[in-house]
Amino acid sequence: MVHRGCMGLPQDLVNRIVDALHDDLPALKSVLTREERKKLRRLTQGYQDVQLRFLAYMGERGFLQHTRKIYIHSARQGDIHNTGTFTPDALRPHMHHFQSLDRVHVITIDLYDSDVWANHHKSCFAHFCPTLTSLTLRRPLGNHRHVLQFFLQFPNLENLCLEWLDGNVGRARPNLTTPAIVDQSSLPHRHFRLDHADNAVQCPMKLIYGLQHGFNLRSIELEDSFGDHDQRLLNACANTLQYLTITASSKGHELLGSLKLGEIKDLRRVTVRPVLATYHNFARSFPLIFTISSTALCELELVVGRFPPHFDGVRWDLWGGIDWFLYDRFAKHGDFKLTIKLGHCYDLGSFQRDAKEGFRWLESRGCVFTSKHIT
Repeated sequence: MVHRGCMGLPQDLVNRIVDALHDDLPALKSVLTREERKKLRRLTQGYQDVQLRFLAYMGERGFLQHTRKIYIHSARQGDIHNTGTFTPDALRPHMHHFQSLDRVHVITIDLYDSDVWANHHKSCFAHFCPTLTSLTLRRPLGNHRHVLQFFLQFPNLENLCLEWLDGNVGRARPNLTTPAIVDQSSLPHRHFRLDHADNAVQCPMKLIYGLQHGFNLRSIELEDSFGDHDQRLLNACANTLQYLTITASSKGHELLGSLKLGEIKDLRRVTVRPVLATYHNFARSFPLIFTISSTALCELELVVGRFPPHFDGVRWDLWGGIDWFLYDRFAKHGDFKLTIKLGHCYDLGSFQRDAKEGFRWLESRGCVFTSKHIT
């Protein structure tokens, strides 16, 4: 495919963009050699609005009306990916094309600088209000009030993800670099994902305060770093929260037991995922489970990554305590199930046999369900 003179850019750069990665310029580095990266840097000098020119090219040919999902990358100065920072001034000449994106459901913005957009977020993003349901902000910068004003302007927003990932953690855990919770109809309205990534960067407490007053949450997903901000968020949503997912890895295991769920009165499902869990790390979730007081709880899901090959020697007395607590508090009063998903390295049959001994009370009610999951 040849696009001669496309956007006024050098032909070889256009071929690389269109044939290889289309408008996903941030990924370009991964497929270029060192010499090609140097050439790209030279070629893009003087074409600093290359991403927006590609937007204009697509808009002039009527392709934008079919777009349902967009990704916006605003690079730091000096970044190899920096082929044009997304700013109000850079966007202005292409605004009519940007506003033609009026059917978008999902937006992901990397490095959203709220101070830069403080006076422009309504005029530039208002056309997304009728249709936008999922928003991911990765490493949002600037004043927390401006961040709040940005995402609270979307009345139909159902899924919100805020991520604070540093470069090292992001590369070590690539699954966290994908947009979270995108158009999953099984999720309730108002889903929020907060990701600290091993304590790399903390979510500003003031942002949590503002969030709790303007975003009535029914579903929350927490990743690591379970401190006061997470507890305050849970308490603030105690009257509306129904579904909670907690993923702990690395330092998160040590803080997992500090969370308390007693204030949440209508909690219906809790999922706990210790990443690459050993039994020792997984046992840290037990104090959290004992704090559940909601009489509406109908499912507890435990997702484990790496247990010992057999449960021989594991302290089943601790599991027995969980067994009686869940039976006495929930199972004997109504429908309840304990779902345990095991990593691929564990023998499901062996665990099922052991579980009959470890969960005698729940097994008597047929409440224990086990399965394998991909880790």
